Amino acid sequence: MKLAVLGVVTAAIGLILSESGLAAIGVLWVVLGPIMRQHGRRLEAMKGPDGKPSMDGRTFASGTLLWLLLGVPSLLVGVLKLGISPEHENWRWLPIVIGVLALGIGILGGLLYATGSAIGAVTGNSTPPTVPATIRIKSSKETGTFINERPRLELELTVEPEPSSGVASYEVTKLATVPFTALGSLRVGDGFKALVAGPDEPTSMEIHWDQPIAAQGSPEEPVDVPARLAELDRLHRAGKVSDEEYGAQRERILGSL
Repeated sequence: MKLAVLGVVTAAIGLILSESGLAAIGVLWVVLGPIMRQHGRRLEAMKGPDGKPSMDGRTFASGTLLWLLLGVPSLLVGVLKLGISPEHENWRWLPIVIGVLALGIGILGGLLYATGSAIGAVTGNSTPPTVPATIRIKSSKETGTFINERPRLELELTVEPEPSSGVASYEVTKLATVPFTALGSLRVGDGFKALVAGPDEPTSMEIHWDQPIAAQGSPEEPVDVPARLAELDRLHRAGKVSDEEYGAQRERILGSL
């Protein structure tokens, strides 16, 4: 049962039994349900060729925070019987079970992330992408594979770190799963904002697909806003663009007016 649906049921039980603790924790589950669903979609979009999410520190931290927000209050209500009278104290096991599951998943995820980070350190992939940069397309080639129905491309890139970083520009060939909304910005010379690790680990980067950069010195093409919005709507209806991507891209297109 989805968390939001369980929250509605729990809140209704709390109201019927006049148990404020159950009602409050049910409302919390209703609020967290859509947020956790969106986080799950983000993880799906980050899956690599092996089918596993390529999780960065920010995504891990936000996911862990969500599990804590779900688990800690649930356990407190259940264990301490907050807002639950002795007459209906058997209902406390519902938030206890949810709290234990949430904290268990959060702790397990933390252990797996720490293990992966330790393995990365041993194999030499320990530098996180933290250097602001602009990546520019030299060429793009289809690999014939798709991840979550998104094309997997081989990109030849020129990486231009911000001058203040003190990191020199470099070139790299990188495999990347590209969102459909970014395919129109893969022309030679165009690029995207990104965070990179530097030339010592050239493929370690976090590309901001929603922040395209036009080719240097090229006149800006007229923006066909209705056509771009129609194409975005089509991709969204087809399930190839998530709700989060849809909102961000729609805002960016309207901002070009």
